[in-house]
This record gives sequence, C-alpha cells and structure tokens, in this order.
Amino acid sequence: DEMKYDMCGAAAVYGVMRMVAELQLPINVIGVLAGCENMPGGRAYRPGDVLTTMSGQTVEVLNTDAEGRLVLCDVLTYVERFEPEAVIDVATL
Repeated sequence: DEMKYDMCGAAAVYGVMRMVAELQLPINVIGVLAGCENMPGGRAYRPGDVLTTMSGQTVEVLNTDAEGRLVLCDVLTYVERFEPEAVIDVATL
C-alpha cells in the first residue's frame, strides 16, 4: 500500500529531532509534525466549500484531495510564532 509513503516527511523530521536530542547538539531547533486523516463522513468538506485558515485567509475547495496542502498552510502559519531564521519543509504531499 503506497499510502504509507505519505508519512515519509514526518518520519524524516522525527528521526532528525531524535538524533539532535540523542547527540545533545548545542542548537535551537523545533520540529513540527502535521498530519490529517482523509476519512469520508458527514462533516467532510465538499467542492465549493470555503474554509478559513489559521491565518484568517479563506480558501475555496476545488479538489477534496487537498487536505495535505490545507494542513501545510496552517502549519506554516503556526511556526511563525517561533520566529524561525529558517523553515525547512519536507512534506510528502
């Protein structure tokens, strides 16, 4: 099942964070893992729905298979609170 590969980016971030901790590297680094479940249901969004992101921007859903991109949008807004010098994205969308 190739769907397991969808979590490769998160697994890479987890591995790096664990290595940084085990080696007690003298660096300030924050790892953020974001995930979502693509499960059908009565509360699922539909084409034409308008969603409000964490930043307050609205997004019209054209493709219901875009949940990863929507989560990434909110995660990038979330990490701004840490005032990072750099953001490295290893998402596997």
